[in-house]
Amino acid sequence: MTMHIGFIIETVVAVLLAVSIGYSIMLDRRLKGLRLGEGEMRKTIQDLGAATERAERAVIALRQALEESDMELTSQVRLAERRSAELQAQIKSGGEFLGRISRIVGLGETREAA
Repeated sequence: MTMHIGFIIETVVAVLLAVSIGYSIMLDRRLKGLRLGEGEMRKTIQDLGAATERAERAVIALRQALEESDMELTSQVRLAERRSAELQAQIKSGGEFLGRISRIVGLGETREAA
């Protein structure tokens, strides 16, 4: 019977060893998958970092372009306002000049009629 118990113990140890080996193989496969995933994840993170940096540069460039456009537009609006004021002054002056000519013509007609 002692031999029988020894055989049972050795069988149990062999089964536990086989289960440990199987579990180790399964764990090794998972670890390999994680390592592959880690490499892909690192590459994805690097790509994301590069894309973020490009986006930040693009935003800075857009802000600069916006500021330049704003300054140019402001300058053009001021120039247009000055030109508008000049035109209004010329129109007023032209109206006054036309009024004087009309009075002169009117005086000439009244003298010819008399």
